[in-house]
Amino acid sequence: MVLLKQLLPRRAYRLLEKIFTQLVMIAMVGPFFFVFFYMFWSSLKPDYLFFEPGVWIFKPIFMNFTDVITQSDIVPNIINSVIISSFATFIGLSCGILTAYTVARFNLQKLANAILVTRMIPYITMLVPIWIVYKKVGLLNTYTGLIISHLVITIPFGVWIMMGFIEDIPKELEEAAWIDGCSRTMAFFRVIIPLSTPGIVATAILCFIFSWNNFQMALVLGGFDVNTAPISVFKYADPEAGSMGQMMAAATLVTIPVFFIVLFIQKQLAAGLTIGGISK
Repeated sequence: MVLLKQLLPRRAYRLLEKIFTQLVMIAMVGPFFFVFFYMFWSSLKPDYLFFEPGVWIFKPIFMNFTDVITQSDIVPNIINSVIISSFATFIGLSCGILTAYTVARFNLQKLANAILVTRMIPYITMLVPIWIVYKKVGLLNTYTGLIISHLVITIPFGVWIMMGFIEDIPKELEEAAWIDGCSRTMAFFRVIIPLSTPGIVATAILCFIFSWNNFQMALVLGGFDVNTAPISVFKYADPEAGSMGQMMAAATLVTIPVFFIVLFIQKQLAAGLTIGGISK
């Protein structure tokens, strides 16, 4: 690129650089969009064409979507996922911000490492002890039980992402607020929280996605009354539960909410992740 910059005119080089950047972005993002498109397009296939992956041109049908919506519990399960993921994200983010502030301002590196260790432990190793405790206290097949279990995901994730944002906020801004008469708590809410808004948005989105996609905890700790969206897709793994087209339709319906959430607030997400990656 340096050699081309010297050989080509300035406008030609800028145009070539822009085209190259776009091609690299398409090469990186294209496979993810192709997977979603393939899943959606396959859900519109008739059953007799499903095992012919080379067939791309056919008359789309929406019967798979109507069958999934009317004959399964996917809509109540999506509502369950919204409730559980929203509460788990809110509680996890609230605890994560407070913990991240404490770690960042008081240099509690051992606490940060301990939280990181809990994030590294596979969830499946915790399921049996959690199930035993839930069985004794009556939290199986309840919203409260699943929300508490998802905090194992959202709190450590929120702490480690928010630490970077809070560390980038100069302490002098808090000290100026103290001089003006604010307490540490008032300075936290009037200085730290507003300046951390991009990071809070980015962290909330990521926590929500991780909570939404969690499958193991919902399968083991949930039940017939409190199933989540991923469980609805899993039920179609049984050949007697429905066709492959219905499974693709269910997977599309489960993916759409998160897809549009990220699509609508992608600017805030990108800004939050970028600011968090800048060091002082």
